[in-house]
Amino acid sequence: MAQRFLAPEVTFEGLVKQKGTVSHDEHLITRGYLHGNVINAIHPDSANYASVVADGGVNKLKIDPLTITSVTVNSTQSSLANFVSNVYTGSNFQEGDIVFLTATSPTEAYIHNGGTANSANDWELVNSGLSDAQIRAKFSASAGIDYDASTGAFTADQGEIKAFFSAGTGLSYSDGQFSLNATSDQITEGSNNKFFTTARVDAHLSGGTGISYNAGEIAFNGNTGNVAEGSNLYFTDARARGALSLASVSSPDVQLLTYNSGTGALSLPASSVFAQFDAGTGLSYADGVYTLNANTSQITENASALYFTDARARAAISVDAAGLNYNSGTGVIALTADSDDISEGSSNLYFTNARAQAAISADSAAGNLATVSGGQVLVALSSIRKGFANQSLTANTSLNLTHNLGERLVHVSAMDSSGNKVDLEIVYTSTSVVTVKSTIGLTGIDIAVSV
Repeated sequence: MAQRFLAPEVTFEGLVKQKGTVSHDEHLITRGYLHGNVINAIHPDSANYASVVADGGVNKLKIDPLTITSVTVNSTQSSLANFVSNVYTGSNFQEGDIVFLTATSPTEAYIHNGGTANSANDWELVNSGLSDAQIRAKFSASAGIDYDASTGAFTADQGEIKAFFSAGTGLSYSDGQFSLNATSDQITEGSNNKFFTTARVDAHLSGGTGISYNAGEIAFNGNTGNVAEGSNLYFTDARARGALSLASVSSPDVQLLTYNSGTGALSLPASSVFAQFDAGTGLSYADGVYTLNANTSQITENASALYFTDARARAAISVDAAGLNYNSGTGVIALTADSDDISEGSSNLYFTNARAQAAISADSAAGNLATVSGGQVLVALSSIRKGFANQSLTANTSLNLTHNLGERLVHVSAMDSSGNKVDLEIVYTSTSVVTVKSTIGLTGIDIAVSV
């Protein structure tokens, strides 16, 4: 008969052992039972894929989702180290990829853990020496892939794969089949099959002989050399020459022209023309040239067109103003006048002092130093030169000289009481001031500033 402990709390100072079989929820369990039947921790080899998680106060095993992206069976590499050295490049496998090394004994399976060390650290041992069933049980499939755990065969799920796709602009999609239902406005032009444009048509057309083509317009620009002769005959020298002849004339007229129908040449011999002319009184004629060989003695003078004589010329001239004298007997005209006999005009005036003085004025332009008054031109010395007598200069101390000459660049001269030239340091301060300096103290210095 079981003994019941009804006290609210029982403390055992020693060890309490349980030897019976655990078969009820209220039975105590032993340490050995716990280790043999309860998962207390995750083995380090599976730490990337499983963990123990507390859920409602109960520790539960959690298996992380495992996606296998590819499975490779390698029968040549006898270890992971050899596989990493000879096959693995660091980029040809990705996280979730499975590799079976069948050359090892037993067969070893590794999964890529997503590492980037390009070494064995990128791989985790999944199992070693598993049976086919155990290996197959470790695989599963995601969307688009069917997996038969009994055979280990992966197959594509066409229905799911077809559902991954849809049609965009210009396409229709049904049961895995895409159809083109776009217009040319929705299709990008390729490099070979071009769309129609007027410019492209124009670029492929050109005119032949006698034809021009421009912007869709065809025009004839040929000549008679491009067109066969019809009933309207083309011009030729022979046809033109055969259409010409000389007209007949009646006496006393004479046909002076000659015509060569073979060459088309019309000619009028000068000798035939010359023979029809002769010369009268005062003229001579030879070979078509008339020459005047008459003189005034052979031409009668007309009352309205008289011949020249000295007497007629002198009688036709007279003078009617003071200051001129004319001798009709000799035809000589003499000037006897001076400026008092000639009236002053409005443009060419006679000279007077007042006019000359009034014509002179000073230029108003800046910098002009001259003035004009009563016909006299004056340039004041004070406007071109300023003197500074008996100046004292302290060594290395500037002295400002106000000259008011209106120019910044002026000439500065200096001399001592003995008349010797003194060279000073000069600064052209402004248009009214110049600054001088001496390296030693000086007294009795005369300075002149001039433009």
